[in-house]
Amino acid sequence: MPHAPHPTARPHAAPLSPRLRALLPVPLLLALAACGADTDRSGGAQVPPSLEALPGCDRVATALDGFLSGWTLTPDSGPWDDGAGRSHGVSCVWLSPEARSGNPFEAIQLASLGVMTTVDPRMQPEADIRSIGWVVDDAAVEAIGGHLVYPGGQLDFATPLGPVSPQIVVDKVSVAFAVTGAMVVDALDDDQTMTHRRAVDAAVAVHRLIQR
Repeated sequence: MPHAPHPTARPHAAPLSPRLRALLPVPLLLALAACGADTDRSGGAQVPPSLEALPGCDRVATALDGFLSGWTLTPDSGPWDDGAGRSHGVSCVWLSPEARSGNPFEAIQLASLGVMTTVDPRMQPEADIRSIGWVVDDAAVEAIGGHLVYPGGQLDFATPLGPVSPQIVVDKVSVAFAVTGAMVVDALDDDQTMTHRRAVDAAVAVHRLIQR
């Protein structure tokens, strides 16, 4: 059986802000570590992409097809490295222009969208995640050679994205979205709603931007 998730990775260069720290654990709860030692059981899988091979936040934003128009990227967004030569990635958090509070210290009142790209050689293979019933079959994800991870293996694609996000994994790389403060955002029309379907498709688009 899978062990508990390994600790959330932290940037090597600078500590995370409270906002970014609050977003990171949600998608990473699904990035389960491999059983036992850090052994690569992928059977000849390709070398995981380097930090330089991952798209920055500006390129990640293009994968959302205009959804982030008018949103503000937080200054603590960007690449991170755990400092141990194992996991690394890019964390991006945008603040909604519809947030009712303009006070950046009132984090709970600010609607935000986070996108986490994580490279971890200890990522479990699809067979292990499927064995515990956490894989959701999806043609768009399968088309890029990946699998969709979600607790319980049941996902309503039409519903809005919540604090527990679907995670798209290709080999040792995962992309996941997270939202906060949704209840304090003014009513949005359908085109401005981040549904699970839209999040999954955007995560697939982010994967396509990674240089492998």
